[in-house]
Amino acid sequence: MDSPKEKAVATVDAADNVKDSSGASSSKSEGDHDIMDAPTPAVGDATPYLTGFKLFFLMAGLTTLMLLVMLDIAILSTAIPQITSDFNRLQDVGWYVGAYSLASATIQPLTGKFYTYFNTKWTLLTFFFIFEVGSAVCGAAQSSVMLIIGRCIAGIGCAGLSNGTLTVIVGAISNDKRPFYTGLAMGIGQIGIIIGPIISGAFTEHVTWRWCFYINLPLGALVGIFLISIHIPDHIVKRPLTTDVLKEIFHNLDLTGFALFAPASIMLLLALQFGAGDYGWKSPTVIGCFCGAGVVGILFLLWEKRMGKKAMIPLELVRRQPVWSSSIYYAFSMSVTIGGGSFMPIYFQSVRGLSPTMSAVYILPSIFGQIFFILLSGALMTRLGYYIPWAAFAAAVSSIGSGIIGTWKPWTTLAQIFGIQILYSARGAGMQTGAIALQNQLPADEIAVGTSFLIFCQNIISSIFVTVANTIFQESLRSRITDNAPGVSPEQAIQAGGSADAVRKLAPAGSELLEKVLLAYSEGFGDVFYFYTAVGVVSFFASFGMGWVDLRENTEKKTEGAHVEKQKVGEA
Repeated sequence: MDSPKEKAVATVDAADNVKDSSGASSSKSEGDHDIMDAPTPAVGDATPYLTGFKLFFLMAGLTTLMLLVMLDIAILSTAIPQITSDFNRLQDVGWYVGAYSLASATIQPLTGKFYTYFNTKWTLLTFFFIFEVGSAVCGAAQSSVMLIIGRCIAGIGCAGLSNGTLTVIVGAISNDKRPFYTGLAMGIGQIGIIIGPIISGAFTEHVTWRWCFYINLPLGALVGIFLISIHIPDHIVKRPLTTDVLKEIFHNLDLTGFALFAPASIMLLLALQFGAGDYGWKSPTVIGCFCGAGVVGILFLLWEKRMGKKAMIPLELVRRQPVWSSSIYYAFSMSVTIGGGSFMPIYFQSVRGLSPTMSAVYILPSIFGQIFFILLSGALMTRLGYYIPWAAFAAAVSSIGSGIIGTWKPWTTLAQIFGIQILYSARGAGMQTGAIALQNQLPADEIAVGTSFLIFCQNIISSIFVTVANTIFQESLRSRITDNAPGVSPEQAIQAGGSADAVRKLAPAGSELLEKVLLAYSEGFGDVFYFYTAVGVVSFFASFGMGWVDLRENTEKKTEGAHVEKQKVGEA
């Protein structure tokens, strides 16, 4: 005879309709899957979701975690010159950033399997512990090689944090509140991209660049306290870990697929890293990496097709329109955000002559606007029903904002600069919609893998687009310096970077030549934002394929299922 909890879980599983790729409801019997392929959706507790102080502690931990993740991506930029001087290894600059992204992108797809089969809370904390160890190694680095190793360790830990955060939210927060809290975690995290270079500059100038990494340790301790101190419900029931269960999990991790995927992604990212650096795009090394990535990537896809639902990245899942549309939308819209965070300070410092701190002040309208739109859309999304209008609005308005930002010149007024940033910040209204689409259309046992694919697409595509944008900026600057400022060497302009002092040393102060140099920088910056305008337009069209799901209906169904489940628990 079934236990009361087994009855309760079965009742809710029947009540909680699962959407297929077309949006139609479907049910799954136990015989449709292997026992480890589809863990039973978990709503077995009488109070499955967190509220009150427990919810506050959870979100305090998750938002701080996401802030640290995004901060770690951007915080190294202004510290790199001092690091290279301390270690006398200017040639390792690319690896300080590349090692982190390589490790993260390589491990990332596999993390979805871990969240499917292991306890979500402790899986997240394990990845976070690895991230913290990597930060400690970087802070204590006594050589360039040690710093690179630390960045690799931190990247491995980072691989499971973004999708782990989203997976935790699915299990711990009710459907009607999920859009708001998803947007809150992701939105607060994005602030790290903007403030990273400022914090880095302050540490490097007034303390030591090592605190760019050490800052993760005390804040990380707070994250650990917040998350360890509360019980976090899993989004699906996980079986107790026995030897037999571990063998089944090991069989279902698709390690062969991972062994093919890892070198393919590494060669692709190395090609981008080398091509944008000293090697050049015509280098045999770069061409070889691209070819190797293509060949191994094809082998990986063939293997994943053979593995079917047990694949690390199930192609049947990826082929569903809501999945690939949501992934494209999220990857392209996040690329616009990351691009702005990377290149807008260059305009304010190189063209307007501001310090790193003041350039951050000038970006505040974009930050505050983004937070406003995140909170607004999160609060109203469930109440009004659909997420696609928010996604389309965010992509359309932010694309318009990006296009107008591309017209900024040295003489653009502050009123125009601040006002246009409000349009650009509208991207926040759609930031969480990709994750919300997957949470509401995928069966519970596929959410972790689907979310992992979503984050992977964002990581790999944004890396590609930053490289493309950097190439556009350099080539545009080189061309305009050659045509309009013949007294300045294009290579010297590129080597000068984006700091106010370095750019103004290229030509005499107050001269017409300096004005032409600043105009060249602003036009190169503009070409970058025209590129990101096109990226935003793609995300606009992708938004309409994310699936027209009425969140109000989903909320009512889940509430009704939970009510039935509680009745069954009481009767039992």
